[in-house]
Amino acid sequence: MTAEEFQEALGTLNTTPAGFARLIGVDIRTVRRWSTGAKMIPDTVAAQLGVLLQAGGLPSTSAADLQALRINEEADRPTSCFVWVQRKDSDPLWTVAEHDLVSDVFYLPGRIERFVADELVIGPAVVAPE
Repeated sequence: MTAEEFQEALGTLNTTPAGFARLIGVDIRTVRRWSTGAKMIPDTVAAQLGVLLQAGGLPSTSAADLQALRINEEADRPTSCFVWVQRKDSDPLWTVAEHDLVSDVFYLPGRIERFVADELVIGPAVVAPE
């Protein structure tokens, strides 16, 4: 499946990359990369989209939930924020991590792996100056 076919499928399903990410439980950045062609779309995801398209769309409850996300104030909620964290295992230093609010994982600078809240001591949010 190409990025253009992926975007067309999302349009046919009347959903956004964020809505689709929530539906299948992946990080929104991954879905954005699929839709721009920056990352290959896995065959399993293409197959899931094919099944949804053949079924005529999303199940009514999912479609209603996704539509609500698009039009109500939840759509305006941020998808990530930055917080102070400290790794519980051995690192005594505090660092700022990006908290992906959609998948509820944390990304630490200079690290590829994702961390969950149980692996970290979570401090206050980092707020931009006004």
